Amino acid sequence: MNVSQEDARKSLTIIKTTSDHTRKVIASSYASGLLILWGLIWVVGFASVHFYPRRAGYIFNTLNAIGIVGTILICRKWPHKVATKTPASQNFFWRFLGLWFLLFAFALLWLLLLTPSRGIQVCAFFCTVAMFGYVVIGLWFGSYFMVWLGLTVTGLTFLGYYLFPDYFYLWMSPMGGGALLATGIYIRVCWR
Repeated sequence: MNVSQEDARKSLTIIKTTSDHTRKVIASSYASGLLILWGLIWVVGFASVHFYPRRAGYIFNTLNAIGIVGTILICRKWPHKVATKTPASQNFFWRFLGLWFLLFAFALLWLLLLTPSRGIQVCAFFCTVAMFGYVVIGLWFGSYFMVWLGLTVTGLTFLGYYLFPDYFYLWMSPMGGGALLATGIYIRVCWR
């Protein structure tokens, strides 16, 4: 069977379009919920810490506990939504949970080694660690929007840390949390 170059080109275009659409649908099924959840947590958490700095530990510990429970629920639900059950999709929850657990275990070790002297340093450190996790997940799953989101929020974190240290938490509420929230909403609305 002979296939012309034009027919081959059209077939490859259809395959690429279908592949891109499938990747977006899969990403919208898990990423949008997680980004919306953590975006809201960051928006509320950073704004609250700005106005109640003495309660920062309580605020973030409470919100992180809510976020962890929400993340587990979203991740455990996700593989059941996938039409084709593959070993990779069935192990998604454990790989995802393992990545975040190990990343923050290392972050705690690094924190002990670095011994930052101010709360803003600890906050910027954990923001960039979380965004590094987003970059790794983006590379791992081929979800390059996660790579760009992680790099963008990391850049915004550094800008806020160095340019607006007195308003860092107010900066991070819309810039960090807002970026996560807006990306999650965009994915949920536009990628379905």
